[in-house]
Amino acid sequence: MTSAKIQHYVPKFLLRNFGTGKKDQLWAFDKTSGRSFQTNAKNVASEARFYDFVVEGADLSLEHGLSRIESQAKSVIDRMLHHDSVNAIPPEERALLAAFLAIQFVRTRAFRMQWQDMHRLLQEKLESTGNRVAPGSQAEALIQPQTDNEIKIDTARVLLKAPADFGPHFLDKFWFLAKTTRSHPFMIGDNPIALQNHIDMAPYGNLGLCVKGIEIYFPLSSTRALAMWCPSLAQEVTEAAETLRSLPSYLRASVVRDPEWILTMDQTLRQGTSLPYNPDHVINFNSLQISRSERYVFSSTGDFSLADRMIANHPTLKSGPRFTA
Repeated sequence: MTSAKIQHYVPKFLLRNFGTGKKDQLWAFDKTSGRSFQTNAKNVASEARFYDFVVEGADLSLEHGLSRIESQAKSVIDRMLHHDSVNAIPPEERALLAAFLAIQFVRTRAFRMQWQDMHRLLQEKLESTGNRVAPGSQAEALIQPQTDNEIKIDTARVLLKAPADFGPHFLDKFWFLAKTTRSHPFMIGDNPIALQNHIDMAPYGNLGLCVKGIEIYFPLSSTRALAMWCPSLAQEVTEAAETLRSLPSYLRASVVRDPEWILTMDQTLRQGTSLPYNPDHVINFNSLQISRSERYVFSSTGDFSLADRMIANHPTLKSGPRFTA
């Protein structure tokens, strides 16, 4: 059992990168109430004893191990930000960061709520069949209500296996940095690994770590974010850039709307450097953080008008993502 009572599911070092410049202060937006306020990084994206649980009478915690990998990841992220390039880190540090991302993917309150939701849906599905569940069976165990401690144990198992189960899917993507300005800053939510995919795969869903076309985004600071793209997207950019380079400059605009953006993107993917985002790109990025967050979104400024508009149009965004039948 760790002595730390308040335990963060978004590391404090990341939250500090979205600060106002006044010590550890940052702006927070509560999707449930629509209220925004200034607070300290130590007070948000955290809960008392979030990673503590009991197994056969023994008090256990994941907090110490999580703090250790956070410390290692911080030095890697700091170096990447200092050089403004993902190529500033060697392969072994990229692998460490992939393990950190895999853990971050499943360590949040949002994931815990999804876990509970999946259990509820399974219970409803079994009950809807009308078949009698055999006493003592695995099916009976699955439909029994779980205590908070049982949920913590189950999600702890997922978290401990996350580097092996999910890490390779972060590592096999094309990495680059997305950059913006302080006047159009990135936000970070309390469930910060965001997925996006423009390929329609209905009815199967298109948001998975290893799904074709997936784009994964992770905020690093108010002006930088880590982007991880499916190799198929990188190949599309490369092919489009090669086509553009083969054409006279005056014909390029007739092929794509923004040829310079394609050429810059191709160079970024080749070199692992940073890609400038325009305000529309930043809005898209921040909308992912807002929609994926369980309850809170954080920023270096108090402007949460985008969150207000999104929730007004889609009230279900007041909570985080949920499984549906």
